[in-house]
This record gives sequence, C-alpha cells and structure tokens, in this order.
Amino acid sequence: MEAHNESISQQQLKRVLDLSRRLAVTTDLDALLIHLVEAATKLLDCERASIFLHDPKAGQLWTKIALQSAEIRVPQDAGIVGQAFTSNQLIHVPKPYEDKRFNPEPDRKSGFCTRNLLTAPMVGLDQKPVGVIQAVNKAGDAFADQDCDLLQLLADHAGVAIQRFNLQQDAIKSVELRREMDLAKRVQQSMIPTKPPEVEGVNAIGWTRAASITGGDCFDLWTLPDGRLAIFLGDASGHGIGPAMVVSQVRTLIRALIDVETNPSKLLARVNSRMFEDLQDGQFITVFFGILDRDGNLEWTSAGQGPILARPSPGDPLQVLDTPGYPLGFTPAWPDAPGAPLRIKPGGYLFAASDGIYEAMDPEGALFGDERVIKLLDGLQANSADESIVAIRNAVDQWQTNQEPNDDQTIVFVHKFA
Repeated sequence: MEAHNESISQQQLKRVLDLSRRLAVTTDLDALLIHLVEAATKLLDCERASIFLHDPKAGQLWTKIALQSAEIRVPQDAGIVGQAFTSNQLIHVPKPYEDKRFNPEPDRKSGFCTRNLLTAPMVGLDQKPVGVIQAVNKAGDAFADQDCDLLQLLADHAGVAIQRFNLQQDAIKSVELRREMDLAKRVQQSMIPTKPPEVEGVNAIGWTRAASITGGDCFDLWTLPDGRLAIFLGDASGHGIGPAMVVSQVRTLIRALIDVETNPSKLLARVNSRMFEDLQDGQFITVFFGILDRDGNLEWTSAGQGPILARPSPGDPLQVLDTPGYPLGFTPAWPDAPGAPLRIKPGGYLFAASDGIYEAMDPEGALFGDERVIKLLDGLQANSADESIVAIRNAVDQWQTNQEPNDDQTIVFVHKFA
C-alpha cells in the first residue's frame, strides 16, 4: 500500500514521537506493549488493539497484550495475522466475515462482532518481523489510508523497541548464565586437591583441564584415617554443567561411603546403585578408584576407566591394567569386580588419564593414542610425578597445535619413591 504520510496530522505525529520516546526507555515489556496498544486505539479511533509476538520455538504468534480479549495463539502462518507476519506487509480487511483468512470462531464464543481489521508487521532493524500489531473495529467507517500509515508507523517503532528489549534480555541471560557457570567452576575447582596428600613414601598429584567452563572430569587424592592413599579419577559422559554435577556427585558419594566400605569394588557397587536411579538414559560415568598402603599394595577397581598404566618397579615394562567393570549407571547391579593384585615398589608408579588425553586430536583428526603415552613415559629418565605430568601435557598440547581440547583432560600420577 502506498504511503500517505502527508495526511497524518501534526498532533498525531506528536503522539507517535511521544510514544517512541517512551518505548526507547522502557525496560518492562508488558508496560511497553500496553503503551503501544493504548496509543493504537486512540490514534486510530478503534475499539481494540492486539499485539501478537512471535514465538520461534513454538512457531506461533500469540497475544502478549490484547485489550479486552483473552490470549490467542495461532500458527505463525495462519490467518490474517499469519499472512501479515510471513509476507511482512500491512493488511487491511474491511469486511472480515467475507475473507477466507478470517477465523470467526472467537467471535462466536465471545459474542463480539469484528467489523474491520488493520494488521501490520512489527519489524526490527534487520527488517525481520518480531510480531504483529492489529487494530480492530474503526469507529464509524472502515480504516482509511491515514490509519494505515499511522499503524505502520507505530509498528515500525514497536518492532525496533521489542527487538532492543529482546537483545537486552539475551544479554542479561548471558551475563547470568556466565555468572552461574563461573560459580559452578569455582565449586568444581574447590573439590580438586590444592596440594599433594601427605602419605609416607608417596608423591601423588593430578591435573585437569575442562573443554568448557566446567568439565565432566574430576580427580581426587586424599589420605584415609589409617594413613593409606585414596585415588579417584572420574569421567562423566559429555562436558559442561550437567556432567560436572554428575562427576562431583560420584566423588562426594565415594568420600562419604569410604568410612563404612573400604573395598574399592564393593564401594563402587554401592555408588552405582545410587547413580543408576539418578542418571538419565544415556548418561554414564567411568571411574578408577584405588587405595594404596605404605608398602605399595594397591587395592583397586575400574568402572570402564582406562587404560590405566603401572610400572611396578624401576626397569619393569609398563603394565596396562585390565578394566574389570563397566561404567556406572548402565545397570542397577554393578558386579563385584576387583582389579588384579598389584604392588608398587620404590621407584614404581601408577598413571591414570581420562580419554581426553588418549583421544586428543591433531588438526587432521588423528588421535594422540595409547602408544604415544606409553612411549613418552618410557622415555622419561626420572619417573617423578611432576615431570611426567608436565611431559604428557606438553606433548598433548603440541599434538593439538595448542588448540582448545574437544574433551576434558585429566591426569593422575602416583609415584612411590620410598
């Protein structure tokens, strides 16, 4: 429809400009839309006005604000409002009951009579519609060209205001989400040991790097009341807040239950019973858990976590410890699956890493792999915990060409030096 802005009075333009100023500073969407529909009914001298906002997730247009009318939801391409939205054009319907696009059912239910309609898309600065404004029942005769110009002018101002409001809300949500993610990260980091546990003749340390703000990996090293060393490495499927909560829950359960059950295999069976009830379908967590005494005797088990490497004494070849159990959360009953007896003598060590280390990718998609880890460990002159972890980290970083990892990466190294 051609514009006829010269027919708009100075008083009407003043009202539009006043409304525009109010829209520019309004941070409450309901208040913003109420201003708009009230201005539309006054400027166009009509009975009612409604604003249909676009709900992209539902593919619908819905009346966030509708003066003297209940909420209405319609498909985004249905009826007169749908055509105005999808075509991005103003639509004037002087006789709705003669128009096939008009749905008379709401009138039948309410007893209201729609005599004429004027509908305009509200577009943002990118010229994409964010909704529709509709004026109903012009007083006296049908809507005139002047009314069309006024409604489109209102719609243009409203579209920009609504787009600005949506962008502000997205920014607020982004800040809030970042704050929550940072809080989750601090909580998760608080569970990581800040210094090696004090266990006679043992140096035990770990390192972890998340693929996002929070990770699905976790490790823990602590001294039991009888002086033995507890070793935990967990890897929940995925990465982010959800897996971080899962792996933290498992770590907390192990910490709590070890006071009443010190057998690693029986302990994981108890944890599995709890996790099977709590985890959603498709979620699981792999775990290595071991207890090392002063003489180097290691009681251990693995719930799908591997490979776990051990060099029982200096000069021995690296052993790959078989994984006796499957990941936690698959079935309600976890088997009694103790690992094979192992003694680590002075100069020997235990090495555990999450699959983010073994499956680190180079730019061509090749995996870092088990063999490279074993070769690196074999090539170290001194098998200290610190040197070994630094060597593995540096090699993985070079393999990834210093890019961010695709998966969380965690290493635990336990060296018995006496």
